[in-house]
Amino acid sequence: MLPNTQIEIDNFLVFSLLTLSFFLIGILRAYYWKHTKLLILASFRYRYASQYLRQDNAFTERVNWITFIVLLINFSLLFLYKNNSIYLLEFIIVVSSISFYYLLKFLVIKFLGKLLFIHDVTRLTVFFSYLSDKSLAIIIFPLILVLYFLAFDINLILINLVFIVGLIFLLFKSFWIWRVGTNSFGISSFYIFLYLCILELPPFVLITKGFFY
Repeated sequence: MLPNTQIEIDNFLVFSLLTLSFFLIGILRAYYWKHTKLLILASFRYRYASQYLRQDNAFTERVNWITFIVLLINFSLLFLYKNNSIYLLEFIIVVSSISFYYLLKFLVIKFLGKLLFIHDVTRLTVFFSYLSDKSLAIIIFPLILVLYFLAFDINLILINLVFIVGLIFLLFKSFWIWRVGTNSFGISSFYIFLYLCILELPPFVLITKGFFY
């Protein structure tokens, strides 16, 4: 096998970011494992999502913020992994872009909720949309670690694995948004389809295109 030359192993910024991500995941495991486990399971089962929502308190609020920081770090590293070396400015630009995307998504969901007079569904839509991405960011951390520091060139296998895991989470997220919107609130399937096509699918398609082409 050929040595992995995709990125400099001694890049201090990458090492620091991965260490910070690992530290935050360690905090979740040590102090908030009950809520973190519930958050991950909620991506696949609605009853866990309902249970997590009912436990809306200071602990879940901390979990939400910590997992969002993990999301920003891990998704940014995943996006930048093909660079020969990652610099602070590049990382800041990518983090800012990802933050802007989630802020834009939040504002669009809020606007649609007021426009369609479905205020109750707004919170659930934001919850399911962010929930799935946070869980994915935690799950793929070991894969990102291997991508950057494994001494052998198996990046294509790992990227395919990340793609499959991401696709699974996207399918579950779309399913729950569709099910809750249509069954619980009677929203037209057409509106839900537009939402998924505009806000959920394009980022996944663009990132996938960047990986494979």
